[in-house]
Amino acid sequence: MTHASVAAPTDRLMLKDLKHGQAFHDLLVVRRFSLMPYRDAAKGHYLTATLEDRSGKVEARAWDKGEQFAQILKEETVFRIRGQATEYQGAIQLHIHGIEPVDNREIDWGRFLPVTPLDRNQLEANLDSAIAAIANRHLQALLVRLFAEGDIRRAYLCAPAAMTHHQAYIGGLLEHSLGVRATALGLAASVPEADRDLLSAGALVHDIGKIEELQYQSIIGYTVAGNLLGHIVIGINLLDRQIRQLPDFPEELRLRLLHLIASHHGEYEWQSPKRPQTAEALILHYADRFDADMFKVRQALAEAKDGWSPYLKGMERRFYAGIADTSAAKNSFVYNTETSNHSSGERRHHRGGGGERP
Repeated sequence: MTHASVAAPTDRLMLKDLKHGQAFHDLLVVRRFSLMPYRDAAKGHYLTATLEDRSGKVEARAWDKGEQFAQILKEETVFRIRGQATEYQGAIQLHIHGIEPVDNREIDWGRFLPVTPLDRNQLEANLDSAIAAIANRHLQALLVRLFAEGDIRRAYLCAPAAMTHHQAYIGGLLEHSLGVRATALGLAASVPEADRDLLSAGALVHDIGKIEELQYQSIIGYTVAGNLLGHIVIGINLLDRQIRQLPDFPEELRLRLLHLIASHHGEYEWQSPKRPQTAEALILHYADRFDADMFKVRQALAEAKDGWSPYLKGMERRFYAGIADTSAAKNSFVYNTETSNHSSGERRHHRGGGGERP
């Protein structure tokens, strides 16, 4: 299987690096735009716009062809912008000379949104290695078909894992899925009756529905399908369509694999259609929760002060990072980390707002 390059080019000019007099010709998100009248009404209108990439924003003006450009522009959409940087009142401003629509398939969303800190090419190689390691010919054939070069593969490599709670960045879904697989296989080492091929495949596809649940074109949010159906229903339907294209795929294996998607949230209160009812499903549920929770814990520990992380509302606690000076630790006062900032009306086991789950 060939590897599609997903890493963002490093030689592109980002807005934060734009200097007075520099020419610019690249992709930017149009956050907002409007037409403003010239003082001399006979001149018509000029265009004012706010343009953005991951590094920052810039105010832009089109003194010529402003009304023409306004006919093709759309807010929260990426366009190819050609112009020149100037300085106005101490800030860089971009004078627009040309605007072109862009096919979404040409866009590296990593230029406009947060990106996984891990090497995306290595993550992709790890995905292909994980597929190659599956011995069950039916499962491997399914995954090879699913992740062949095409729209599903491109979306899986780029999609975030969530809107806010964990790995909410480009490449997050792939990072999370591989992390869940590693944890699940580690747990399976002490469960000899667990089917490691089924578990590995299930880990890779448990969140496949997120490629349609979430949109990440200039901002990360829910699609209409994501709001109405959710990634579990979407994922089951998507995977079942792929299975139906493999006429010799065993029905028993189909049900066991789809059950992994249906039950990976673990509990009805966490929007799980089913609770885990196989050894593989139980392992996958705990591996999924562990990977998502550990991401939050690591993020919180990175912000620790005086040995303690900020309070994690969804997990109802803070985490101890340790204090280098043990004598200081003995003498330091720490208030109750289980109840601080915790509303008496807040539900136990809450795992985030807006219905979002790992």
